[in-house]
Amino acid sequence: MLKRNFVRIFIVAMIVCITYTDSFADIRVRFAPGRTSATLPGSISGDRAQCFVAGASRGQTINATVSSRNGKVTFVDTGETSYSKYLERSGDHSFCVRNYGRATTYTVTVSIQ
Repeated sequence: MLKRNFVRIFIVAMIVCITYTDSFADIRVRFAPGRTSATLPGSISGDRAQCFVAGASRGQTINATVSSRNGKVTFVDTGETSYSKYLERSGDHSFCVRNYGRATTYTVTVSIQ
């Protein structure tokens, strides 16, 4: 009986992990050789967030814009459809968008100056 309950709990836990793994994964922004901007299309469920990671050097600025079909996707830090941050350190930097409406498609454009 105990073994059967353990197996059931394990199976439910695995299903939950598999279901939510993709929604927690950050998307790496990759720039084509010689380019300083990239456009990333995607889709997002209602009331969910999606984070992005971009590598940049100290002294550069990350600029990003988001547009969505439902008009309800904004950057978490600003609550707006644009984001800009001057970088105090080199390395990976993350930023997130959140969908405050129903499931939709979006496009994020990221540039580094």
